[in-house]
Parts: sequence; C-alpha cells; structure tokens
Amino acid sequence: MADWTCDHSGTTYSDQEPFEDIDDQEECPVCHRKCPKGGGKPPSKKAKSALPLPLIVGIGVLLLLAGVIYLLTKKTPPIPPEPSPSLSSSPIVPSSPLPTNSPNTSNSPNTSNLPTTSSGETRLIVGQSNPDTENGINAFKSGNWTEATQAFTKAIQGVRTNPEPQIYLNNAKARQAGSPFLIAVVTPIDNAQSSAEEMLRGVADAQTKFNDGGGLNGRLVEVMIANDGNDPTRAASIAQQLANDPNVLGVIGHNASDASKAALAEYEKAGLAMISPTSTSIELKGDVFTRTVPSDAVSGQKLAEYAKNGLKLQKVAVFYNPKSSYSKSLEQAFATQFQQKEGQIVKTIDLSSGSFEPLTELVGLQGQAQGLVLLPDTDHTTVANGIAVANSKLQPAQRFKLLGGDAFYNPTTLTAGGNAVQGLSLVVPWVARTPYAKTAENRWGGQVSWRTAMSFDAGSALIKALSVSPSRSSVLQALKATNLPSSETSGDAVKFNANGDRVIQPLIVRVAPGSRGPQGSKFEFQAVK
Repeated sequence: MADWTCDHSGTTYSDQEPFEDIDDQEECPVCHRKCPKGGGKPPSKKAKSALPLPLIVGIGVLLLLAGVIYLLTKKTPPIPPEPSPSLSSSPIVPSSPLPTNSPNTSNSPNTSNLPTTSSGETRLIVGQSNPDTENGINAFKSGNWTEATQAFTKAIQGVRTNPEPQIYLNNAKARQAGSPFLIAVVTPIDNAQSSAEEMLRGVADAQTKFNDGGGLNGRLVEVMIANDGNDPTRAASIAQQLANDPNVLGVIGHNASDASKAALAEYEKAGLAMISPTSTSIELKGDVFTRTVPSDAVSGQKLAEYAKNGLKLQKVAVFYNPKSSYSKSLEQAFATQFQQKEGQIVKTIDLSSGSFEPLTELVGLQGQAQGLVLLPDTDHTTVANGIAVANSKLQPAQRFKLLGGDAFYNPTTLTAGGNAVQGLSLVVPWVARTPYAKTAENRWGGQVSWRTAMSFDAGSALIKALSVSPSRSSVLQALKATNLPSSETSGDAVKFNANGDRVIQPLIVRVAPGSRGPQGSKFEFQAVK
C-alpha cells in the first residue's frame, strides 16, 4: 500500500500502519484521517520526513524573513486615551429637545436611550410589557383613540399591578373626548421603580375616579408621566421642560426631597403649581409648593414624643445622612424636639461615610445610649438595616430600642430585616386601615403603600383645583385653598397651611409578628395607639 502524508502534521505514514488500535486518537481536520493527538507518530512506528531537510530549512528561513519585514513595515495604531474617571453617566435624551444629565453616581443606570416623558406614546416602566400595551402605544401614537382604548383595556387586565397602562387608557379616553386638562406626575422610574409605581397607582386612581365620573363639562384629565430618576439635575431639567409647556396646568411630584428642591426653583419661575406626595424636607418652601405628606417638622416631633414618652428613652444615638435634605431635616426636627423634652443625643453617626463598622459602633455605645434612631435616606436604608442586624447579634440585655423614619416603611424592611427589625418603631404618614385602602387593594391586587395613598390625595387635590377655564394661576390659587373631606381622600382631610404643608398628624407603627406583611415575611407593621 502507498504511504500517505498528514497535511495537518506534515508527517508521512504507511497505510500498512493503521491507527485504529492506537489509544488517544483524533481525526485530522484537514485530511480527515485518524492520527495520534497532536499529529505525532504512533508508538513503536518510525515515520519518515516528506521533504528533504535542506528544503525545509530554506522554507523556514524565507518565512522568518517575511515575518521580520512585516513587523518592520506594519503601522501600529494609536492607543486610545483612557476614559476620564468622571462619575457622571451619559446624558439622557428627552422626548423634546432638552438635554439633561443623569445622576452623579458611579452605579447609576445608563439612561442614555430612555425617554423622560410620555402620555401614551412610549413605555417608561420597563420589564412589564405585554402585546396589548405595545398595541395601545402604537395606536396612541397614530391618534387612533378607539383602538388605543381597546388595547389598553386589555393590557390592564393582563398586567394588573402596573399603573402605566391604566393612565394611558385614561389619556386615550381624554384625547377622544377632546380638550383634556393636562397635568404631569414626576417619578423616579429608572432609579426607584417600585416607589414610582406606588406613586403612579395613586395618581391613576384619582384620574380614573374623575374621568369615569364624566370629568368637568365633558373634559377629562390627561396625565403626562415623567421620569427624573430621583436625581436633582435631571429633576430641574424636567421641571424646566414642563414649565415651558403652556398646556401643563400643575405637577404632582417629585419623589425625593433633593429632587423636589431642585425642581421647585423652575416651577417658581413659571408660576406652575407643584404638589408633592412624598417629599418631607423642611427645606421645601415656596409660593407654588404644597404637599400631602406630613413634613419632617411634625414627623420629627411625633417621633421624639414617642421616644421620650412611649419608650421612656433618655439617651439615644442618631444615624442619618447629612448630605440628604430629607435625612438631615428629619434629624434636626427630632433632635430639637427630643432635647426640648430633656432627652440627650449622645452621638450622631453619618450613614454615608462608610467608615464605621455597625457591630463595633454599637458595642462602643453600650452604657451610653438606650435607643438607636435610624433616619436613612432611600439610598442608605440597606446600611441602616445592617445596624438593626448588628443590634440583634448583641446579648438580649445589651440590645437597643430601634426607631426610624418613613424611608423604612416598605415591605423590604420586613423581608430583609426579619427578626432583627422586630420592635422597630417608625413615624409614618398613613396606615392602610381606611376605605380607600380597601378599594385600592381590590384594584391593584394587594395592599398599597403610603406613597400610593399620598399620591391619590395629591392627584385628587390638583384635579379638584381645575375649573371650566383653568390657567396656571387659577389652579395654584384653588390648590392653596383646597379643603377636601376625608370621604374624598385616602383617609384624612386635605387642607394646607400658609407654608403649603398639609394639616395632618403622622402615626407610629411597630414591626410585630403578623400575617398582613409581604410574602415571605412573618412580620407586619402594626399601628401603635
């Protein structure tokens, strides 16, 4: 039989030397004959070279020279410069030409391709889409209000907890009815989506109630949703965008106090009414400002009273973020009231510093304080939760009483904190024990939060301020004079004082074992009488 040369290894073998009996074989990818792995020759078999040695050496020299010539003549591409270590993300692209910057944080989501406003032309809440929602959006963009209404009606049946298609359904009906009243709601969709959804549910409820009741002389309310990501820079830009739209009669929002503070300056310039359902900072004041949530001034007072009179605490340590308008103002209000009641603040700790170890800090507070007051902003609730966990690791006799603000008033506190947060007392604006709470629970398929309740009140108050021929000034004037009875709100009457603060008393709730908490938790928030 004739010899054959493997094109893969360059080695010549005889057909009289089959490799089927040799272990560790592989099929050559070129000649498709079976050879030992690596192209080597079989054991005990002598292979011979396919080419004379001088010829092989000559070819190798030529290849070496060609490689040298290539390297000497090759142009090396320039090395791109290192990106600058800026912490800012890419600018967002709003639906109208108004460039804004995304949050100044290294872990912020990339919002470069996200729209900032929508009445139904696009989807802002990602991850909860269905074909009916997309069909509704396409019909809305085309001005086909009948088809949009039909599609959004199907969408809300398929995604029961998502308020976005409900608002878009109301908007399609409002467009079809003609000459809608336009208001806006600004939420932190891409930074705190759950909080945004909670706010939108309340606004959707207020809008639905008004529109389904026939509106005002046949005119219905259209709600434009805006997304500021809880970032002050973006909030100011969106506020400017809304202020520049003469059709916008009023704004519900913003969520975080820092974002509201930045936006308020723009609304003041335009005389555009702003009503916040969630911003509590005492720094928020202005001619166009109102809010339905209790301010930090009254919440701090309530918490101080409970710490001193309810829990009988004489000395406490306070954990807060001095860089947060909300956290700082609540700390100041609490400290002032607690000290006026002859209580003592033995130490204040900056939650944002990252330079303390919770368990070590608590061990150092032994014998100095009886309670820990946890007042994190929304960005540091996880850190504050860690303090509660550290407290639970102490011996029972060494553990501190725990108090906190409404940033803790959410299901995550119960699910993530577990046994560590049992007994935690919080000052909150609302408890789900009202007729509205039951109605909303049936509508959205679960217990709603205080953000939903306060947003329902904000939407109801702003819509109530509309008139037959509304203007920004008439809406603002009517909003300031609002006096809604409890039967038209989430539980308490809505009336504002001269500063735009709602006349309302906050409540105290405590984490205790119960069945009305979120799935996966054996705890719930119980009102303290």
